[in-house]
Amino acid sequence: MQVTGLTNRGLERPRNEDSCFARDDTDLALLVVADGMGGHQAGNVASSLAVSMAENLWEKLDRNVILSTGGARQLISRYIVEANELIITEASSSLDKKGMGTTITAGLLCGNCLTIGHVGDSRAYLIKDNRIELLTRDHSLLEELIESGQVDPEEAKSHPQRHVLTRALGISRDLEIDVIEQDISENSILLFCTDGLTSLVHDEEILALSRETSEPQKLAESLIELANERGGYDNITVVIAAGIGGHQC
Repeated sequence: MQVTGLTNRGLERPRNEDSCFARDDTDLALLVVADGMGGHQAGNVASSLAVSMAENLWEKLDRNVILSTGGARQLISRYIVEANELIITEASSSLDKKGMGTTITAGLLCGNCLTIGHVGDSRAYLIKDNRIELLTRDHSLLEELIESGQVDPEEAKSHPQRHVLTRALGISRDLEIDVIEQDISENSILLFCTDGLTSLVHDEEILALSRETSEPQKLAESLIELANERGGYDNITVVIAAGIGGHQC
């Protein structure tokens, strides 16, 4: 297995409010992307706090706990709940940090078993058999409008409310987390990314670039380069794992 994580400020934002984490050890990996809320104070602090807790989780990972009944679900859920609590506590300590928040999409991969914890509009994709599949659902006002039929999907890219989140870390202790479990087949590619990529690069284009190279570092660089060529309006973060799914945990 090979993993990489790259984050880029883009061309217009004064600072990078994204953070990421990507570590692997044989057939075990932890992948995280976090997009600090750009319209709020200290979004970069919020995303950094979420990732610092991912580092703690990685250092303490116990394979026996992961393999227990519901172990991976519990680990990912607890990690996100604790990250949310830390961000809320930190935000209350300073006026400069009041209202800060972040998205989180975190994946714990053990052999061919993937468990994702997801809050916000960062995304997780599975690329296999020349297909790309979105594993997560955006927690955004726009997504709700599309699902209710009030907005046509073709209008989504330019809709004025496309960046309004309905869920994020740091907003409330009453946090709803999507937990997704997925079996990963051999030679699959996992892509976790912030909306700085997906707002400028279509799913089919991500798939096309993955055909050119499945090497995580090169693929991540190509995706970020393409987003910047199209304006780089937002921070861009990509975490990729390849050569996975060949082993049972």
